This record gives sequence, structure tokens and C-alpha cells, in this order.
Amino acid sequence: MPKQRYEPTEKKSFLNERPGNVTTFHKRNTYLVALLCCLTVCALYLCFALLINRNLISSSQNYFTYLLDSFLHGRVDVKPPSTFDLSFYQSKWYLYWGPAPVLFILPFYLVSHLQASDTLYTLVGGAGNVILFYFLMQEFQKYFNISLSLIAEAFLLFSFGLASPNFVLSLNGNIWFTSQIFATMYLLLFYLCYFLFLNSEKYFLFLLATVFFYLAVLSRYSLIFNGILYIYLLVHYRLSGRKAPLKIFWSFGILTLAFAGLLGTYNALRFGNVLEVGQRYQQGAPRFDAILKSNRILSLSYVWHNVYYYFLNIVHFRPTSRPVVIDAEGNSVFSVYPALLLLPVLFYTRKYVNRKRLLFLGVGSVIVVISTIFLMLYFATGWVQLGNRYFFDVMPILFLMLIFILEYVPRSIQLALLLFGMFVNFYGSLAIFGK
Repeated sequence: MPKQRYEPTEKKSFLNERPGNVTTFHKRNTYLVALLCCLTVCALYLCFALLINRNLISSSQNYFTYLLDSFLHGRVDVKPPSTFDLSFYQSKWYLYWGPAPVLFILPFYLVSHLQASDTLYTLVGGAGNVILFYFLMQEFQKYFNISLSLIAEAFLLFSFGLASPNFVLSLNGNIWFTSQIFATMYLLLFYLCYFLFLNSEKYFLFLLATVFFYLAVLSRYSLIFNGILYIYLLVHYRLSGRKAPLKIFWSFGILTLAFAGLLGTYNALRFGNVLEVGQRYQQGAPRFDAILKSNRILSLSYVWHNVYYYFLNIVHFRPTSRPVVIDAEGNSVFSVYPALLLLPVLFYTRKYVNRKRLLFLGVGSVIVVISTIFLMLYFATGWVQLGNRYFFDVMPILFLMLIFILEYVPRSIQLALLLFGMFVNFYGSLAIFGK
């Protein structure tokens, strides 16, 4: 029997005998195939971005560029040419969205200043997310002693790159899409450093993971629920018969206080209240005005509406030049991101299960459930959009969970789901941008 990829001295068990063990051919060619896959995805991103916006010119909601300019000039308010969806308070305009994406935008600003194109840097960020996700997959497999076949890895990478919200969000700038792309980038960096730490237990990786986690939260506040993943650190040490080092706890506490203080100071400078992020002052779509003014951001009354548009309202088709009929309020995530249809396999088969994987699935499921409940209680679905862009909050961890069972899914099913997802997202993206 060939040696295992990551733990060659491990005793034989049914887990060692699963399909998809690493072969010599796999070892020699996996990085070349991964490079070709990433280049293919990035090339498709560029092609579709040029179809939608030929010169990659900046959108009218290029707010992060103006926010960075304000920071560099000692202000926290912004003065962009457009003010749609900005927060208006005491005769000044502010961003409700978290400020952390400006760190990635800085290089573009240093070159082009206020002319920096949000379409360009969002496109670069989205392509970067695909590459980050590939490296995350490798560290995840290493930690759980899994070796996916090249076909399964390609399926998951292409599903993330071409049949998830990352695709459409990367194509045309705008504050709503830009904020999610860079929030997801921080989230992926958090996950990557997290699993690098689990694999090596190098302390600086824990610090980096925590910094990226809080930068993700300071980009998109709802990502705070991913912090539940820190519970699994205790599981990791317990499974190895050790106690977690004390420095893990005090460094996490110090970084938490530092980032909480940073956000509180930022809020106080804008709205005179450390807890006020400015959403209730937003001046945007009239349909949301009454909700924002009443401060009913979360309510049980939104649940059925959200359940319908997140999970039940499937995409429709018609035999025209624009075959995908989308609902700007949202379409079922299962019809737009079909890789998610494989999630029930996690409950159908037990072949992949050991204690370590089962405990991670438990912690990951808590993150998904709590995040989804929050989205169901939220007053908006993400309008205007293809699929459901807010559901991107939980898709990275859901895709990681699929790694456990992909080798037990027939390749024909993987191919069919991928082709369907690409079809919906390619034509849907052109439809949502009016092309």
C-alpha cells in the first residue's frame, strides 16, 4: 500500500484505505494542475470583468478610496461624488461598512490616488481569494490527514472560483461587492493561518490568524461568528493530551481589546458613541428607510421572507440570449451554488468520520447555524444580486466541510454540478450587470 501523504507512519485503518490516496503521479503534478486551475479561473475573471466594464473604470460607489484618502488627511468622514447608501450624521457623510479593506486598497491609492479603480482592485482581490482558497484546502487536508484526488480538488476550487458569490462580486466594483470580497480575503487568511498554526503550532501564526480574524470583522461585522472556531483550539490540544498554552489566552485577550478599542474609537469619532456603526443613518433605497429609522435591523418578521429568497426561490431559465432568469431579491443558494447540494452526504455516509473530524464538524456547524439564523433575522437579503451574496459569510467553511466527503461522491455528479453552477453564474452575472 502506498505511503500516506502527511503521516507515513500512521497505522492502517479504514481511513487509510479510502479512495484518492496520494500517488507518485499526484505528488509530482498537483502543483502544476493547481497553477493551471488558478490561472484559468483568473483569466475567466478578467474576461468577464472586461465584458461588463471594458476599461475597468471605477464605479460611482468607490467609497473605500475616498475613505482611505480621508484617513490619510486626518478625517473619518468622506466626500465622494455619490452619496447613495452612505450614513449622514451632523451634516457629514460616513461609511457604515467596516474600514479594514483600505489596507488592501493602499497600493492602488499610492499609484492612482482618488482615480484608483474599485473595479480593478476588487477584481484583483477576488482572484486572490481563489488562490488563497487553494492553499487553505491544502492545509486543511494536511491537518485532517486527507488526500483528495486532483479531480476533487479541481471541483472544489472551480466551485469556489466560478460557482460561488466570489465570482459575481469580483466583476464590477461598487462598495457592496468590494466590502465582501476583501472581508472574505481576511476571512480566508484567518482560516489559512489558523490551520497553519494547528499543523505547526508556531505562535506567530496564531497571532496572525487572530489579527486577520478581527480585520475580517472590521470589514464585515457579521463575520464575528467565525470566532467560534477558536473553541476548536481547545479540542486540538485536548485530543493530543495537552493543555493549551497560557500565552494563547492572554494574547487573544489583548488583541481582542485592541481591536475592540480601535472600532470603538472609530465609532466615537464618527457618531459620538462607541457602539454606533452608523447603519441607522444610512441614506439609501427608500424601501428600507422606515426600517432603518425604526432601528428594527433584526426581527422575527423577516424570517419567512429571507428563508424563501435564500433557499426556496430557485433560478428559472428561458430559451433566449439571456437564458438565466434571476430575481434581484435573491435566488436559492442551492440553485446558484450547486456544490452545496452535496452537504447532505455528510450525514449519509460515516466512512470519513473520526473523532477529530467529527468535533470540527460540530464547531463548524455551530458557526453555520448561528450565522444563518442571524441572516434570517436581518432586514435585507442583499438586493440587488445574483444568488445570495450574504450567504458568502458561511460558504468558505461549508466548502471546507465538503473536503471530508468529496472522494465518496461520483466524479460524474461533481462534473454535472460544476457545469451547472458555471452556467448559472456566467449567464447570471451578465444578466445582473445588464450585458
